[in-house]
Amino acid sequence: MSTALATLRPAELDLHLRGSGTALATLEGSVSAFFALEGFDRRRGVATYTLRVVNRTAETLICRTWVVTRAGDAVLAHPISVEIAPLSTSTSHLPVWQRDFKSFDRAIAEIAGEGVHCIVEAPAPPVLATVRTYAWLAATAVGAVLAIAAGVAAMQAALPRINAFAVPPEALAGTTVRAEYAAGGAGRLTYSVLAPDGRTVAGGILADESGAIAFAIPPTNDPGAYTLHLVKDGPLGSVVATRVLNTLASRTAGVAQIDSISVTPPVAKPGEPIDVAYSATGDGGYVRLMGTDGTIWQEQPFSRAGQTHMTVPQLSTLREMRVMLRVTKGRTAAQSMAGLVVEGAHAPIDRGTSIAGDDDPSAGAAASDSSANGTFALDTPEVKSGGSIHVRILSPRNGMRISLTDAQSHEVAGTDVGAETTTVTLRAPVVYTATRYTVVANFTDGFGQESVVEPITITP
Repeated sequence: MSTALATLRPAELDLHLRGSGTALATLEGSVSAFFALEGFDRRRGVATYTLRVVNRTAETLICRTWVVTRAGDAVLAHPISVEIAPLSTSTSHLPVWQRDFKSFDRAIAEIAGEGVHCIVEAPAPPVLATVRTYAWLAATAVGAVLAIAAGVAAMQAALPRINAFAVPPEALAGTTVRAEYAAGGAGRLTYSVLAPDGRTVAGGILADESGAIAFAIPPTNDPGAYTLHLVKDGPLGSVVATRVLNTLASRTAGVAQIDSISVTPPVAKPGEPIDVAYSATGDGGYVRLMGTDGTIWQEQPFSRAGQTHMTVPQLSTLREMRVMLRVTKGRTAAQSMAGLVVEGAHAPIDRGTSIAGDDDPSAGAAASDSSANGTFALDTPEVKSGGSIHVRILSPRNGMRISLTDAQSHEVAGTDVGAETTTVTLRAPVVYTATRYTVVANFTDGFGQESVVEPITITP
């Protein structure tokens, strides 16, 4: 059983806050999540959402992103889900193409696991307003309308307002927190920060209408809640925005931690080099360049210098990839992802893909079809939850293994294939929403380790 501690819904907040957060307590530990609209590229029609999940339980959590239409229907925004390892923190940047959906009311992120189920929401990207010109208006009428509109606009511009006040849902004690804000209208802008015992620990007048408020949280081993107030007070009234920041015990030495990860450039072309910059604490780990179907295109070891260089593979129509950072320290681990958009494609990619293995992890995938890849074929591209996945072996290979992997390339089921084997049956996992997995054939040939993959959808 789980108990909701705090939930913020976009309907209760200003749209410009762009997200919501929630925190849950279970018998095994706590889970908190924050989901927000990070930005919108109008030229490409790509909205970027940020999902941050802190998993303090011993169970693995699965996160899926949905788009809710204006008719109330939920459509899966991504064919893959994000897996949150036990006792870890994950931050994912998820691009969503607005034109892929007939209507877009809001986006939701679903976090589920053993004894845990919660949903956080974020608004849809902004829609450009349409301006209509009425040619039949007389010149005097147009002038009057413009004068009225100018007066109304001037009054609206003078009304005090808070356009944005983004505060992280939680932070570690002993760290410095930044709260982003934007306000407008006539009047004075002030802020205050109240400690869990009600004392004012920070506050004052803000000279700029937008910026960041930084304040330090004292180190402590006791959790608490800080209250932040942002006030715009002017001659036409006042407006107040209030946020709550939950604090956690001070960071314990020896725990894996990822503070940030970014990809430059965020939009790249096939064959173009990219730089992955990150700030993390760990003894080991890796950086992976992955496709949306879970295919690992390139992998580099984690560097304490916080910099890894990769190259975008030569793909045709792939529009989206992931850069995943995973670090380990002792028995703890942390994982975070950043999005990458690949443009400049021309020819479509076939569903089947053959990738090089250990000899060349960055090599491009060779396009193929499940009925013509020469290695194996699936009886059906969709299988019911908990059902059987039938794989026909077309060409046995040395040391072949057939496995079913999830979006993070973790093996869910698998079996070794003998030289005389003609069919293999794998058990599909239990799912509650349609989820995309990958059937992988690993084998050894004259050039080293090789893999052939085929996507498959598991339906409820």
